[in-house]
Amino acid sequence: MHAIYAFGLLILIAYLGSRFIRKGKRSFSPFTFLFQSGLIYVSLGLYLGQHGSNVLSLEILRSFRPLIALGLGWVGFVFGFQLEFRYLKRFPGIYTWLSLLLFVSVSLLVAVPLISILERWFGEPRFYLHGVAVALGILAGIHSPTLLNLVAPLVPKRGHYYYLARFLVSVGGFWALVGMMALTSFWHFPFFEQGEITMGFLLIAVSTVVPILLGYLFFKLTASRITQRDLLVYLLGMVFFVSGAAFYFNLMPLYVCMVLGIVYSNLTHRHERIYPILLASEKPLYIVLLILVGALWKIDFNLRIAALVLFLLVLRTAGHMLSTPLLGRLLKFPFRLPLTFGLSLMSAGGLGVAFAVSIFVAYPMDITNIFLSVALIVIIVGDVLSPPAIKASLYRLGSKE
Repeated sequence: MHAIYAFGLLILIAYLGSRFIRKGKRSFSPFTFLFQSGLIYVSLGLYLGQHGSNVLSLEILRSFRPLIALGLGWVGFVFGFQLEFRYLKRFPGIYTWLSLLLFVSVSLLVAVPLISILERWFGEPRFYLHGVAVALGILAGIHSPTLLNLVAPLVPKRGHYYYLARFLVSVGGFWALVGMMALTSFWHFPFFEQGEITMGFLLIAVSTVVPILLGYLFFKLTASRITQRDLLVYLLGMVFFVSGAAFYFNLMPLYVCMVLGIVYSNLTHRHERIYPILLASEKPLYIVLLILVGALWKIDFNLRIAALVLFLLVLRTAGHMLSTPLLGRLLKFPFRLPLTFGLSLMSAGGLGVAFAVSIFVAYPMDITNIFLSVALIVIIVGDVLSPPAIKASLYRLGSKE
């Protein structure tokens, strides 16, 4: 009965919350963004979890783990569906190179020094610590388009700086999820300890090829004329099936469903019908996922974690601010990229949360609980600081265009 009560409460909160998320007056206020982006529901999950009322107890959370996998799969599918090649080809190819090189440079800037820091501060096996360092580096390179979409009407002139930022925050998550799949594939096997890579590459191949085939099959099944309601049922059924299978076989639902979304988006021509369905169903599922993430979070805060959070925030900000103008010169960009442009890329949003919980759910250990604490604090603090950061970058740059 306790599980049924908890599930019913989640559904009720998701229904009510979906009516307010991403609504209201557009503003550069950090607290307004926390409400409109939905990140405030992580704190609600903390209250409902073991640190508060314990409605979502550890036993309940164990039974809800498949629900978490379904939420991660839906986030991955929605993100992948937006990566339509016909749309991305409108942007210059140099934008894609900047996106890739920016992700690599920021990730390396964070991960390399973290390896030695984690080895000194924590007594876990080295191959676990190396994996956590790489995961935090990948997290530093994640961008979310949510904030930019919310404040877009407030940017005075949406010129080339705005559209470049829009491209980077939309595509940057792709490199991060590919990096996540590579990390977890080699983490399944003793790569960090023994250098074994064959099984890791096999896992990457399976996680990529299978959703491509399923995406093509799904396209064929929905090729005939069907109603809007039937299309929603098919979408939910396919995503839930793929994410559930990925979870059962210890793959990453976030990555597998992203590939499924990319394949289906580039095969179908029904985007004008599918996007309203995704927007309507995304909000309640997203809220449920954020609440469960908050309930899963075993808050562990001490001086070492505070130092890691500060270190990650500083390096992530410095990496974006310094890398963009340097890469702009290297790639011979047609317009100058100032230091302040990197401030428009600070929000990790829901994709960052989904990445962090994916790592924790796949490897539930003490060191990954520390990773989850550091990651969630960095994401929340970064998103609180992002609205004034965008105001200091795109708002001012737009005024000068």
